[in-house]
Amino acid sequence: MTKLFTPDKIQIPKIAAIHDLCGYGSCSLTTAISVLSAAGLEACPVPTSYLSTHTAFGSYTFFDTTENLPAYLDHWCEVKVPLAGAYTGFLGSVEQIHIIIDFFNKNPGMLRVVDPVMADLGVIYNTYTEEMCLEMKKLASAADLITPNLTEAAVLLGTNYQGQFLDKSQTQDICDRLLQLGCKHVVLKGIRRDEAALIWNAIASQDGSYTEYGHKRVNASMHGTGDLFASIVTAGIFSGKELEDTVRFAGELVYDAIEFSFSQEGWQNRGVNFEPFLSKIADFCG
Repeated sequence: MTKLFTPDKIQIPKIAAIHDLCGYGSCSLTTAISVLSAAGLEACPVPTSYLSTHTAFGSYTFFDTTENLPAYLDHWCEVKVPLAGAYTGFLGSVEQIHIIIDFFNKNPGMLRVVDPVMADLGVIYNTYTEEMCLEMKKLASAADLITPNLTEAAVLLGTNYQGQFLDKSQTQDICDRLLQLGCKHVVLKGIRRDEAALIWNAIASQDGSYTEYGHKRVNASMHGTGDLFASIVTAGIFSGKELEDTVRFAGELVYDAIEFSFSQEGWQNRGVNFEPFLSKIADFCG
């Protein structure tokens, strides 16, 4: 079993949560702050942009914080904010990726979790250019843990997307090649097998270990589930839980949250409702 972090018995771990902030819609900082806080951790938000809603609504207001980010993060260094780690999600430009790489370099002692949010189901998001994809590879290589889906893994490796249905030898090979980029651990998300009712997540580490966990799947896509999964994994890690147990728990809770969300009006636009399950996250993280 793999443990990435051992919390101090007294001091609450402080985690820089580097994501965009949407006023409405379940994703990014709204999810990260809620989940990390439920786990008893201190979420220190770094908003990369402000949006009125997430982008699935089609129209939205947008404010880019790139110009302010260097001074924001440098001030943290100046006042010596004792960060245990950082957790990055969606980034909006090449400049932002460079700023976060510089932030990593200035804080070499913190544990770094990178969710390379840039693509899904074979499609790269419209906001991501070829240059951004290349720079995201550099950010991922500097991480202790990355949590890509299969499309993002292909982008990071510069290979063709092979679809969601892959056998164990294929996913293990993908994980091995991702580890060769320089990251220490990989959680590869959203793997499909012959079992139509299951979805799988794979875990691989530099020590050669490889594990998979399957859980029930829902035959529908819902906005925000990737952010929820990565936030739970981050919360578990910084609570001192083993990576394998955390990934299994995260997959099962995301399934439960999706099932619940179907009962909520407007889920097609808003996305996943995880709020009723925060107590389960608190219980798991102890």
